[in-house]
Amino acid sequence: MLLGSLVLVLAAAVWGIALLYNMKFKEMGLFGNLTVAFCVAMTAIIGGATVGVIDGIVLTFASLAFLFDLGEEIAADAMDVKGDELRSSKSIAKRKNKTYALRLSGVIFIVFIIVSFLPFLMGWLGYAYLLLIVLTDLCISYFSTRLILSITIEEGRVQIRRLYLTWGMFVAVFIFTNLI
Repeated sequence: MLLGSLVLVLAAAVWGIALLYNMKFKEMGLFGNLTVAFCVAMTAIIGGATVGVIDGIVLTFASLAFLFDLGEEIAADAMDVKGDELRSSKSIAKRKNKTYALRLSGVIFIVFIIVSFLPFLMGWLGYAYLLLIVLTDLCISYFSTRLILSITIEEGRVQIRRLYLTWGMFVAVFIFTNLI
């Protein structure tokens, strides 16, 4: 009963934060990006809490979700500076410039790649995970590099989509192979 109450409280808190993002934080630049990334990361924490397990793997996957989403949010803002101007958003791309925002996004993806090896290095997950994450990290490296070097908004959006598909495929394969 206590666990169920904790999960409901966590879910309600994240819902409230997401609502505040839609009402106010969206225009707050980096703070808005951090808010979205936090809400995405909390899905792993809430999932772990639901089954009564908050361990290194859950926390690492929450961190990976946070980093991936933060990198993507900053990059997506860089692809929509004109929209940010219409909304009076204080995005990093608007305050600094598109190149700065994309490079920051690239640095965040590098941190993501470094953190992604933690489950293997800690002995929590084995060689199957290592193979899967190496393939995922290679794709993320390639697509994030292409994103940073993108010339047009359309090209940048294609790379963001490819990054999402890569991360989504990793999650799907990871879940599928661990449920069998």
